[in-house]
Amino acid sequence: MGMEQCDLEAVKAIELEMLDEFLRLAKKHDIEYFLTAGTCLGAIRHSGFIPWDDDIDIGMSRSEYERFALIAQSELNDRFVYQTMDTEPGCGFVFGKIRAKDTILSENCSYHLPMSQGVWLDIFPFDEIPDDLGKQRALYRRVGFLRNLYIVKCGYRIPEGRGPLFSIMYYGAKCVAAFVPRHKLIARLKSAMTSYKGETTKNLYNYGTAYPAGKELIPRRVLFECAESRFEGRSCRVPGDADAFLSSLYGDYMTLPPKEKRVGGMHHIHEFADHRNR
Repeated sequence: MGMEQCDLEAVKAIELEMLDEFLRLAKKHDIEYFLTAGTCLGAIRHSGFIPWDDDIDIGMSRSEYERFALIAQSELNDRFVYQTMDTEPGCGFVFGKIRAKDTILSENCSYHLPMSQGVWLDIFPFDEIPDDLGKQRALYRRVGFLRNLYIVKCGYRIPEGRGPLFSIMYYGAKCVAAFVPRHKLIARLKSAMTSYKGETTKNLYNYGTAYPAGKELIPRRVLFECAESRFEGRSCRVPGDADAFLSSLYGDYMTLPPKEKRVGGMHHIHEFADHRNR
């Protein structure tokens, strides 16, 4: 089923519980973060969720991401679990997720995998990326190749709506991935994504983005010059120059899309369930 066919409001309510837990830990430990992608757009345009959106996206620098990962694994409320490719063998994400225990929000390409499948909140690390456009493109290709190889290695199925050429590439990647140990793929991925770590580059980039390569770039100063915005009654950090960031991602972002395009994000949902004791 699509996200529009499950209880979107129930999913959002669970996601807000996870957001509250994230904000608690961020405040306690002075974590520098910002709402990114559609969540940032929702905060600026709707003071909350885009009505038809289906998740919450949070960004932070790689150093803050690594610091938060340690905090989450030791201090996260036991109603939730922090999931990364380091913590769960079936997880094919190059970013972190807070998942709600005793819930299910599985996707068609990954519902069969041995990993937490609960309702999620995404946490993306933003990495230094070279200023030179040629070097940027080379790095996009390298990380993209390794990321796709890793996803196939984890056992993800072919996404819906892909043509025969994609299937050929998928099975080719599957053959290659069979000869590369999982831990080596993870090491190469991390090495590629952090290859400019410590350098004072102009921009930082989210390698976990679902947008085309190069779209989700954030000027370095944004990480240190964030502003406050309301999100469903909560005060949250957003990029200081949210207009430039959102214009780059969406163009005329304050104009609502046509009604036929006001549908849930890019997730093809297999099952939604909430088994928590209330």
